[in-house]
Amino acid sequence: MSSPEPRFSRPVRLLVIPAVLFLSFSGAAFALAKLHLAKPGVPKSSGSVVLGDVYRGQVVFSQNCAVCHGVDGKGGGVGPRLQLDKISLAAIKAQIDSPRGTMPPKLVTGQKERDVLAFLATIVAPQR
Repeated sequence: MSSPEPRFSRPVRLLVIPAVLFLSFSGAAFALAKLHLAKPGVPKSSGSVVLGDVYRGQVVFSQNCAVCHGVDGKGGGVGPRLQLDKISLAAIKAQIDSPRGTMPPKLVTGQKERDVLAFLATIVAPQR
């Protein structure tokens, strides 16, 4: 009595099975990338924004923020370009208060934060 023939021939097993596995894993990876579960985004804002002194804010920004956001927020580092960005001051304050992504926590607080917000009010795009 002879042994039963294999269900699939050897070349089919060597080509089809790896191709099916590759397509399955690739599809799963692309689906997860499309969902982007770890997207940094901007935190939700709440409350009003109190502004400080524009000129002190520019100094504080250049000392603490320009490394990542560039001189006067023009971009050029790890952080996004802020100049002419269409983002509200409330959203910026929320990002400073509860940073997401690569921004370090408590970079500016209190009066320095209010001063930086006053400076940023002069460089971001006006909200409509």
